[in-house]
Amino acid sequence: MTNRIDERIAAILNDSSRSSEDKIAELLGMRADARALERAATEGPMVSENRTPSGLREIDLALEKLGHDTLQDADETSPATL
Repeated sequence: MTNRIDERIAAILNDSSRSSEDKIAELLGMRADARALERAATEGPMVSENRTPSGLREIDLALEKLGHDTLQDADETSPATL
């Protein structure tokens, strides 16, 4: 799963036809999905031993490359934290 996330992140970052704001918006959507997956995995009774990483760290690094502060923006407005 992380490999597909890495490929998707690379495609977003390398897309010269899109503005930084568009790239950030798509990455923030991916980040919200990744956080939801991690939250569900920690809350649900069916946590798998071999669960695949959500890619949250890779998404955060990509957002940092675009100059977006993920921790300040996302975590301050989120009602739940990991």
